[in-house]
Parts: sequence; C-alpha cells; structure tokens
Amino acid sequence: MKKVVVALVFVLVAASATAQLIVPKGSAPELLIPAAGSVQGANGTFFRSDITLINYRATEQRVRLRWMPENAPGSDIAPVDVSIGAFSGIISEDFVTSILGKSGLGAILVTAINADGTFDSNGRLFSTARIWTPEPGSSGTTSQTFPTIATADIPNTQRVSIVGQRRDERYRLNVGIVNLDATRSQTFTVTVSAGGTQNLQNIIVPPFSLRQVALVGVLAPTIQVSVQNVTSGAQSAFLAYGSSVDNTTGDAWSSLGFVPPV
Repeated sequence: MKKVVVALVFVLVAASATAQLIVPKGSAPELLIPAAGSVQGANGTFFRSDITLINYRATEQRVRLRWMPENAPGSDIAPVDVSIGAFSGIISEDFVTSILGKSGLGAILVTAINADGTFDSNGRLFSTARIWTPEPGSSGTTSQTFPTIATADIPNTQRVSIVGQRRDERYRLNVGIVNLDATRSQTFTVTVSAGGTQNLQNIIVPPFSLRQVALVGVLAPTIQVSVQNVTSGAQSAFLAYGSSVDNTTGDAWSSLGFVPPV
C-alpha cells in the first residue's frame, strides 16, 4: 500500500520513560521497532506491518530507516532515508514493503539525522507499530501490537525478564531478541520458568539483526521468561520481547523485556 502523509494539528506531551518502566516517550531522536514484517503465515494468512511515524518538530526532519533482518547480519543493508514535514507523519499499512522495499521478518531502527547523515539529537520522533493479516474466511483482520521504544531507554544490562505471556494448550509463545551490535553476534540463554519447572535454550543472534524463536518444554498459564546475554567478552545492548498467540483465533499480544527491581 502507498504511504500516507498526515499533518498534525496538536502536539502531545508525555512523561519520559525509565529503563524499568518501558512506556512510549512523547518523542525521541532514535526509536527501535522490535518486530515488523511482510511475511507469509500459516493457513492462508499474510502478515504486514501497519506503522505510523511522526515528526513532532516545527521543521522538516530527515529520518534514516535501517532494516535489521531475522537471523542474518543487517549491518551492510543500505538504509532508507525519508523526509517528514514539520508536525507531520508517514502512515503505511505495509511499511516494510512500501517504504523499505523489504520482505520477511525483522526489526527497524529509526534515527533522526542531519542533512549530512549525522545523528540529529534534536529529533522528536514517535512511532506505533502492529503486525496484521486478513482473517481467512472473513472480511476482518487479526493483529498484534508491538511496543516501540526509544533506544536511550533500552536498559544496559545482561538480563531482562518478560512477564504476562502464556504458553499452554491454548497459546503458543515466541521470544524475539534484537542484537544492536553492528559487528558481532551475541549469545543469549532464554529460561522459561513455571513453578519448579524450567527450560533453557541458547540462542545466537547475528549482528544488527532480530532472531525470533518458539519456546518449548514448559506448559503453564503463568510463566516467566528470562533472557540473559552470555556473550564472552564485552557485551552490547539488546532488546527482548515475548509474543503469545492464540492457537485457534490468532489473537496475540506482546511485551518487552524489562529489568525488575532488586
């Protein structure tokens, strides 16, 4: 679908986020959309990303969009630069295809830049994202919202927790990890806990990419997922999310990893 440019007639003011409480900021110069795609699903579904990207500055903003593909290094993929007018935005129901010219699953790094391509710390960007598909056998859709986050709010930590997800006879559960290191693969241990039961998986994520895996082993209506960076040597920033999907209807929800209070 074609992109739609929208003009804003108001400016929202919101409180800033913290690393322990991950909520959208009113705006930021750099954002991460943790999951987006244009990808064939099962049972006649085809998933696309409906993304809104807004410039809250009173001047035109140059924005660099970098595609971080699933399970493949993304550092050498050429970015897409777009200009967004003052108090305006871009909306596309198939953002990955129509704006980025890509397919498959991945993450998107959204960065405000100056005319010479350098980082623009004065950028005031805001974004929302959902993955959706036409519902087979109906005229409706099924979708899942993914929270976007300012990169400055991604916690600099070795371990995050994911709560509020489910995996049982009704729901399947995926965990996604975005490796923000542009040059190195990173290794993570994903632990799924429910009561006294645990299941561990080791996951290698290529540089500047997303890897999403289906979790197995533990069936419980209430579980906790831990994602720990076990890369040897210096470790770089990462983001993790959980995604539960109803096995019957496709209804889904997601949540970002966070650093729980000690």
